[in-house]
Amino acid sequence: MSPFLAVGLGLYVLNLLVGLAAQLRLAHFGLWHHALYLVVLVSAVLALVFTREWWLLLTIACLALFPKARPHTWPHPTLGAVGLVGYLLSIGG
Repeated sequence: MSPFLAVGLGLYVLNLLVGLAAQLRLAHFGLWHHALYLVVLVSAVLALVFTREWWLLLTIACLALFPKARPHTWPHPTLGAVGLVGYLLSIGG
């Protein structure tokens, strides 16, 4: 596995866990969650550029739609799960 893919996936999973903690109201990350989102988006784009794993386009599309999906609504976690599928298909591909 490419180091770009590994780092991107690790950051994505970390952001999913932070988002899950916020969704369950276990913690309030606020600005940190949004900053991590930006880092996750950049790492996904870099992983796509350096690995040419086209399934990452699914992940990037989901990340691009996140600002439209309000927290605590069904599209927010759905986008997170579908974006993870993009990474998993990239690993399997």
